[in-house]
Amino acid sequence: MEDVVFIRRCVELALKAGKNTRSNPMVGALMVHDNTIISEGWHQRYGGPHAEVMAIESVPLDKKHLIPESTLYVSLEPCCVHGKTPPCTDLIIRSGIKKVVIGSTDPDERMRGKGMQILSQAGIEVMSGVFSKKRAITS
Repeated sequence: MEDVVFIRRCVELALKAGKNTRSNPMVGALMVHDNTIISEGWHQRYGGPHAEVMAIESVPLDKKHLIPESTLYVSLEPCCVHGKTPPCTDLIIRSGIKKVVIGSTDPDERMRGKGMQILSQAGIEVMSGVFSKKRAITS
């Protein structure tokens, strides 16, 4: 049940961007440790850092050590291609995050499922379909 609550919060954060992301989707993200949100982020403007980057970088200094023990929640599958910003999948892997919960798969053909696959192949537990029947991509 917590997964649904956290993904709903991601959607609330995503909506803060309004039309500022232009052709990019609105995305929100959270870092959660022991069912407590330790940071939040959203894609605030076109060409700017994505939600995952904002959430990871917003973790307070005294809680940075909790990142590998935390779960990243994100409303849309993390990107895995270079564009105006580097792939979010790279940062997630480098951060040592062990679990990512995703609200929905990215419909963009360049990403569709590939971000989840990259994270899974890196040994990260990936969950998607939170609003439907929750299912694990990997365990």
